[in-house]
Amino acid sequence: MMTNKMIGIVGGVGSYAGIDLIKKVYDLTEATSDQEHLPVSMLSVPHKIIDRTKFLLGETDVNPGIAISEIIATLISSGAGIIGIPCNTAHAKPILSFIEKSIPESYILVNLIEEVGKYISEKHP
Repeated sequence: MMTNKMIGIVGGVGSYAGIDLIKKVYDLTEATSDQEHLPVSMLSVPHKIIDRTKFLLGETDVNPGIAISEIIATLISSGAGIIGIPCNTAHAKPILSFIEKSIPESYILVNLIEEVGKYISEKHP
């Protein structure tokens, strides 16, 4: 099924994680022409995102979910309908719950941890 909804990727939460996710999207897309590839946009502004581990360890009170949510808002305003955050630590409950509250209901945030769990249970029971 073809769609013009863009995939939005939050970059900058792992030096090459965003690039790796884009590569995986393209590698796994069955396309016979450039036009058949899925539209993807990545916004990588690592200097705006507080270190996730420092937040979780209590070394800073600034939740990195704030900056990640702002990046997601920019991706959504650019046409993204589904969002991926290729960072395990950003999926920690104190960060992810903030992010989830900021995303309008009509948009999809792919939960990396849940999707990996589903894949493992289905493919390697």
